[in-house]
Amino acid sequence: MSSSTDRHGTLHTPSLHVRVPDDLPVLLRSNRLAYALQLTRRRLLTVYLPVAFVLSLIAIRSWRLTVILLGVVALHYVVTCLDESGRARSPLLGADDHGLFLRPNGYVLAALHLPWPQVKDLSVRRSGGVWMLCVTPRDPGEDKRAQERETTGRFYGFWRIVGYQRTVRRLGTSLFTPIVGADPDQLLAELNAQRAAR
Repeated sequence: MSSSTDRHGTLHTPSLHVRVPDDLPVLLRSNRLAYALQLTRRRLLTVYLPVAFVLSLIAIRSWRLTVILLGVVALHYVVTCLDESGRARSPLLGADDHGLFLRPNGYVLAALHLPWPQVKDLSVRRSGGVWMLCVTPRDPGEDKRAQERETTGRFYGFWRIVGYQRTVRRLGTSLFTPIVGADPDQLLAELNAQRAAR
């Protein structure tokens, strides 16, 4: 094994990989349906249900119109869930004593590998009702490159861009991924244990 690479052939500098290796000591896999439901739960409570309630009051004199309007709202929510689940990638992240593999924003195709010396801080924060693992790199340019990879060369709707930028400002980094199906504190402790083993 070369001194410049780890057992996965990863250089000791930030790099992109097609996938997160399956043989890492810490691995967070995501169930597509659970991922979609967790990411859309807040929208369901704050947007879809209030809209459904208002539309029901507006169309209260016609049960047929009420059913049609509620059906439209329900269909839109189902399409939103399917869109989120279709973009979900697994595993979301992985780590060993060499570094951290992370899919920024949870569904970016390429996984970013950050060797532990390149990681300044790890934290868990909440955004949109979802726990996120937030990574602060030592190189501020890596944060900027992650944002460019997220938005360049892809069709992005205006509101999706606004939502993404608001999340980045709220979390303080563009290197974040949703924590779905795991205890946030336990995951953070496992990652820090791998980091300390370096």
